[in-house]
Amino acid sequence: MVIAGQEKSSAGAGVKGGFEGGCGADSSCSLVHAGRGVRAIFLLNRTTVCALLLCAMFVLTNCGGGGGGSRTRPQSAVMPETQQPQPSQPPAQPPQQPQQPPSPPSTCITLHDGTCASVADFNDRAAQLARGYADHPTFKNQWGLGSIGAERAHAHVNLLKGENAAPGSGVTIGFIDDGIDLEHPMFAGKTITEVFIGGAVDQTGEERYSHGTAVASVAAGIRDHALHEVGGPQGVAWGADIAMFAIPLGEPDNTYTPTSFEGLSSSDAKTAEEFNQALSWRDGGRRVEILNLSFGYKGIIDGYSEADLRANFLDTIAAMAQAGSADKVILVWAAGNSNGNTCETSIPNCGTGSLNAVSPSVFAGLPVRIPELRGHTIAVVALGPSDETGTQPGSETIADFSNRCGIAADFCIAAPGHEVRVAYFGPSRGTVVRTFASGGGTSLAAPKVAGGLAIMKQLFRDQLSSEELVTRLFETADDSGVFSNRGIYGRGKLDLAAATHPVGVLEVPVAATNVASTYQAGRNLSGTRLSLGAAFGGGFGRSVMGREIMAIDDLGAPFWYRLEDFVAPAKGPAVDSRVRGFLASSPGESRKPGVRVRRTSSEADGGHLTLAEGGLMATFTNRAGISASVFGTHEEREAVGGALGWRPEGSPLGLRLGWIGEDETILGGEGHGAFGSLAADTAFVRVEGDVLLGAWRLGADAEWGSVRPRARGGLIDDVSAISTSAFAVHARAAVTDEDVVRFSVSQPLRVEDGRASLTLPVARTKYGAIQHASFAPDLAPDERQIDLAATWERTLADGRLRLGVVWSHNPGHSNSSEPQLTFLAGWRRKF
Repeated sequence: MVIAGQEKSSAGAGVKGGFEGGCGADSSCSLVHAGRGVRAIFLLNRTTVCALLLCAMFVLTNCGGGGGGSRTRPQSAVMPETQQPQPSQPPAQPPQQPQQPPSPPSTCITLHDGTCASVADFNDRAAQLARGYADHPTFKNQWGLGSIGAERAHAHVNLLKGENAAPGSGVTIGFIDDGIDLEHPMFAGKTITEVFIGGAVDQTGEERYSHGTAVASVAAGIRDHALHEVGGPQGVAWGADIAMFAIPLGEPDNTYTPTSFEGLSSSDAKTAEEFNQALSWRDGGRRVEILNLSFGYKGIIDGYSEADLRANFLDTIAAMAQAGSADKVILVWAAGNSNGNTCETSIPNCGTGSLNAVSPSVFAGLPVRIPELRGHTIAVVALGPSDETGTQPGSETIADFSNRCGIAADFCIAAPGHEVRVAYFGPSRGTVVRTFASGGGTSLAAPKVAGGLAIMKQLFRDQLSSEELVTRLFETADDSGVFSNRGIYGRGKLDLAAATHPVGVLEVPVAATNVASTYQAGRNLSGTRLSLGAAFGGGFGRSVMGREIMAIDDLGAPFWYRLEDFVAPAKGPAVDSRVRGFLASSPGESRKPGVRVRRTSSEADGGHLTLAEGGLMATFTNRAGISASVFGTHEEREAVGGALGWRPEGSPLGLRLGWIGEDETILGGEGHGAFGSLAADTAFVRVEGDVLLGAWRLGADAEWGSVRPRARGGLIDDVSAISTSAFAVHARAAVTDEDVVRFSVSQPLRVEDGRASLTLPVARTKYGAIQHASFAPDLAPDERQIDLAATWERTLADGRLRLGVVWSHNPGHSNSSEPQLTFLAGWRRKF
């Protein structure tokens, strides 16, 4: 037996209809050749000790129903003369995994709890969660959920919004339909509002089943309910709220008679009023954001011109257009179930007496004729699985009964609408039952799209306009294989897995004021990073913790990332540089008159010259102890400078004044991508002295610097003047004729004060305007690195052998770093 659906009578030849159907119940070490000798360095932490082996002079080793209704076969409610309802069984096989969407750039994705996951980890966790969602009984009881990638979208909600955040939460989906059963188990605990319009009354379920209850359950039916063990399904966005606008609906039939213009005209005012009530409804802060419309007039849009529609349906068109609305409600229409209907051969597309529904029905197809409805109106055609049992997703095709997309292809999408399990409220064997049923129709395809849009609004923090959401839905649809036939499937099959992932290249809108200008003024997210110099320690990274930056994908959708994950921790001197410094000649040698060319690292001694690490330094010293130096690097990050020094022979005190220009860095810190370009000029003064006390020569040196930074073209608007320091206290003695020992306490180059001003893109409006947040993080580290060092040196094979050990407290000027033990070894010989 067939239980009739609902339909609204009109004064013309067409009818509005529902669906029809029936139901039944570390460590590392290296040896490096440097022209003068072999140098080795070992870095150890608390838990690791690496053995040192001196070798020869070269490198040796490394270690380390709409539009006319739909058809349904309820499986728990039948006519009185039939058997008792029998619960449906879950599908024989679980839904297939959807095609994987393109991965976001290689960076860190902020999760709901503030932690961060790499893209690979994020995708792995999402895949694992998705399998869990797909294995839930109510998910497996609805084959179409797997077809549209709903489990992946649910996993994204879990990771980005929280494990207790239900998909669609915070979004209200509206329905214009015949009503809803508030007591159905699939709506338990949900926020539901029902408004009666045009004489509609509360449904009792005694005479016929509730079409609106079935439709709403597909979009927003809860996941955990009393029917899950006997085959009950779940909705796409089970966390969404529902607003039902009940109207009287008539019953459809399988005869196709297109609605006349007189029929449209006579129902215009009343239909417009129904829309106006739904679109203007408010309940506190709640409003309808997506309106599902699983009803309509019979009549294919091909047969109606713009002029005729405006002449006879003007008020309804105006209501749907929502002129003046800042953010229009998205209208999701069932495309219609007229294909194959019996019809007169004189009717277009009915030459054989059976209708070829080449396009959507007149309501669903309106955007083809009415430009002001484009951008917020969607027509949905129905897909069915390849087999007759409705349990084998994977090779879906258009359902036999469904209208095609046809001339409305630009505004049309496909979703599963055959053998769909729904909430059933209606008669069964003389009594009213609340169970589930299996049905078919575009009426049941449309709410899948409505539910998908609710998840998208939730994930994008309601920052996309309705038009952008619709565009994204279309652009991410699966148009491969059979779905490339636009005449049938329009934009393709709904793909929520792709719709909730970045599309194309993510750009950080640095100087952009709106989404459109992001693609000219933005910076690629995957190339964005800030590599800090060692002098900064962890100060900047600590200051930016908890901050987000927003990136925009090719379709204008926002995605959020933790700022600190783009800040690389400060690095100390390179191994080679540390060894060069360790093997440097004694200070007395460097002050002898003449010209000397050396590596800058040999003169750095933990001070400002470390900024020109890896470069060469030429120094001229006269007999009066006055020296002039120039230096520069040939590395990618250029640093040049000069210094004047004074240290007369025999004087216990010395002075050096210097300047360093960094072309692409600030104190060795380098910006990329959204951090723009950095540069700095640093002036510094060094005071040094030593005195001989017995066998020991005691000395000290200190440096102070003033930095004038420059930042341009990125998130860093400005950097204040920065002050820096470095110092050392040391003692040296010859304990035998061949053995020399040296002890020191030092602090490497450190930022003492300074601030940076940043402007971060953090959100966007529905109008596309980029919203920024400004803050000024402190650049000074949270701690001070102190190095305690001991060195032993003696003559060996016409050279000098040196062994040393350094214990560093708060390495990297960070209180989060464990003390570090470093062993140094080298042999030096003059040529």
